[in-house]
Amino acid sequence: MALGGEQGAKLLTKFGLIEQAIDYATESGAFEHAFSLAQNSKKEKLPEVHLKYAMYLEDEGRFEEAEKEFIKADKPKEAIDMYVHQQDWANATRVAEANDPGSMPDVFVAQAKVMVERQEFTKAEALYVRAKKPELAVKAYKDASRWNDATRIAKEFLPHKVQELMAEHNAFLRGDMAG
Repeated sequence: MALGGEQGAKLLTKFGLIEQAIDYATESGAFEHAFSLAQNSKKEKLPEVHLKYAMYLEDEGRFEEAEKEFIKADKPKEAIDMYVHQQDWANATRVAEANDPGSMPDVFVAQAKVMVERQEFTKAEALYVRAKKPELAVKAYKDASRWNDATRIAKEFLPHKVQELMAEHNAFLRGDMAG
């Protein structure tokens, strides 16, 4: 550190200690130093430094900054998960659409689960359908003993499951199975 970024990095590289120095800098929260060392002599470590910095920022509640670092680390899924954990659906959706469109169904399913917990079944149903997971809507309705809604979804999206669902409903009515 006393020699400065580039000079210090060269010396550490000469002694084969650059990776340990970068790891030590990130573990001790000296992210500027870690970035400097990685930038000057071990560029392939930059994504790892960005990721560790992002996790630090997330722990500090600095979500916008953490998002940027997750993206720089090429870990958009981590940013999406961070926002999902916060139930910040707008930001989770924005990051997914821009950086990882394949994870949109995961965002919809996570949001739908929260809607089910709140007994907001219509919203949950719409989200499950958008996620192309109508079977989860059917399950949510079954678990809430809303058999008519479960059957309606099955008829519309899962016609091959209607008979099985009706048999489950009949067994439920007979008391053969719980919930």
